Amino acid sequence: MVKFYRFFPALGLLLALRVTAQVSEGGLPPSFLPENATIFAAAGIPEPLSWSGLSLKQLLADDVTNFEQSRFAVPVRDVVDVSPENAGQWLTLPNGDRVWRCAVRVPDALGLLLLFDRLVLSPGCRLFAYSPDRSFVVGAYTEKSCLPTGEFLIGIVPGHTAVLELVVEARSRQMAQLHLNRIDYVYDPAGLWPEGAPENFGGSLACNINVNCPLGQNWQTEKRGVARILMVFSNGAGWCSGSLVANTAGTAEPYFLTAHHCQIIGSNPNFGVWRFDFGYEAPGCPNPSTEPQPISVLGCQRIAFREETDFMLLKLNGLPQNYTVYFNGWNRTPATNNLVQNSTFIHHPSGDIQKISRDNDPATIFPQSINWGGAFGVSPPNSHWLVIPDQGIYQPGSSGCVLFDQNKRIVGQLHGGNLDPNTCTVSGSWFGRFDLSWDQGSTPSARLREWLDPVGTNPLTQNGYAPPTQRSISGVIRTHWGTPMPNVTVQISGGASATTRTDAAGRYTFNNLTPGLNYIVTPSRDTNPVNGVTTFDLSIANKHILGLEPLDSPWKIIAADANGSNTVTTLDLLDTRKIILALSTDFPVVPSWRFFPATTSFANPTQPFTGGLPAGLLQFSNLQQNVTDADFIGVKVGDVNNNANPGG
Repeated sequence: MVKFYRFFPALGLLLALRVTAQVSEGGLPPSFLPENATIFAAAGIPEPLSWSGLSLKQLLADDVTNFEQSRFAVPVRDVVDVSPENAGQWLTLPNGDRVWRCAVRVPDALGLLLLFDRLVLSPGCRLFAYSPDRSFVVGAYTEKSCLPTGEFLIGIVPGHTAVLELVVEARSRQMAQLHLNRIDYVYDPAGLWPEGAPENFGGSLACNINVNCPLGQNWQTEKRGVARILMVFSNGAGWCSGSLVANTAGTAEPYFLTAHHCQIIGSNPNFGVWRFDFGYEAPGCPNPSTEPQPISVLGCQRIAFREETDFMLLKLNGLPQNYTVYFNGWNRTPATNNLVQNSTFIHHPSGDIQKISRDNDPATIFPQSINWGGAFGVSPPNSHWLVIPDQGIYQPGSSGCVLFDQNKRIVGQLHGGNLDPNTCTVSGSWFGRFDLSWDQGSTPSARLREWLDPVGTNPLTQNGYAPPTQRSISGVIRTHWGTPMPNVTVQISGGASATTRTDAAGRYTFNNLTPGLNYIVTPSRDTNPVNGVTTFDLSIANKHILGLEPLDSPWKIIAADANGSNTVTTLDLLDTRKIILALSTDFPVVPSWRFFPATTSFANPTQPFTGGLPAGLLQFSNLQQNVTDADFIGVKVGDVNNNANPGG
């Protein structure tokens, strides 16, 4: 076992204060606009809600004792419970829009990281966050920014005070749901290492080399797969690096490779709000004077990890189609000392803009065990590559960055090593071996093979690729008498999981679908069962049962089947009557609306139940082309005279 002077995992502290967030639509809060100046000036900024921080001296002492935590910020010690229902102020603008504003404050904080356990924004709602002097603003966050879990993160607003501004436009039919349940405050102005160097934008050591300098000229494609990770734990946050990784099916499955130890620098990682910043780089070789704007993804799942080779595979929540990312290839050939003739890694030291480093010599397999100290344990012999870069360095925050071989394929990811910050020299850096991570774990959750080789071809190498062109599925939902149905819930499952609603013309669309996967589209509505249902419907259905005046449409016959028995009897009349008299709040078996593919036909229209009704969904196997006619027909249960409101 060996232990080196200044030997440490390449963990990252987070002190970058001008950080942009995930997908947003830009723009300015209404309070920033000149036409609203008078009304907001009269109202003033709400008195900030205030929380106490912890002892700075004690926090820094704890950091020294528990260096593996590598904290840069900690949650406030008191309960955070902020929502429009219990805090802030509402204003109504002349156009009918409503605006809620609330300020939060932690004295002496260098920045505030805002976490929500509930954020649901309906169409017409926008959320901003900004500093009181308006020098920093993020947003607008909209319904497209929200996560299915309802969790959300805004970080980091510089300074000790942040203002939230929620806009509910007059056209919005629903209020937003917003609950701020946690505030982390940046407390450490210098970080833990290197001494005296603030870890923020432009704060990495000057001997780092920007990715758009001449050294990175031949890496302009591969850099698009690299991102920095803003990691959130129950006791703070930190930085790491990593890369999107290709799979043998060539799909855009957003698998992301980084280091196992990144998840243990704090307690209880909340992967649901980890953020991945792509394209965070200088536009040219010199360090820019203003911070570049990354494109970001919020949230991931942990798929697999293994301590011995220090790998962790994550699956990001999704990649918008307009993100120009890249899935880097890999090489799992059994390692020898001559396999990697020269190597390169692209990373985010100290959470700074993207840098590049290169070793012109062959990487070697390190034959000894490595004692990382503390919670980081011991790596076994021969589990890591040893690389000593000739150009560029690395720092805390570079952890998890992938090591490329001479063919630009991943062969490992950064665990840590030795760096003298005074001379900017690296005496050793160690990368967990990709070939061992491939299949040495005892289960799929401890190896890469099942995830990166879904087609089971078991190749030794895989080339990188740009995301395949994404596909879409769209259609129109109409009543069986031809009227468009707005506000129908439509869900897609299988190769993607998402929910949308039809617009005023009954249209819906699912974009950014990965080709080659299987999808299921299912519409639903189970509201207002009395919609369109009257005693006149009972009379018409009764005449059908008696054979006096049979219903003239298979859809009307289906509508009359109120109990879902695939027959129309007096029992259906009984259930419908209960709805009319408000004795029942819903139909006993079927929802208030039933949906069927628009291509549905009946061999005998007078007997639509013969052979069973078709499923109320559409399936698409091995999707290759855009689908524009995934249409459905809606049938209002109990309404046999086509009198229902299609939007209700």
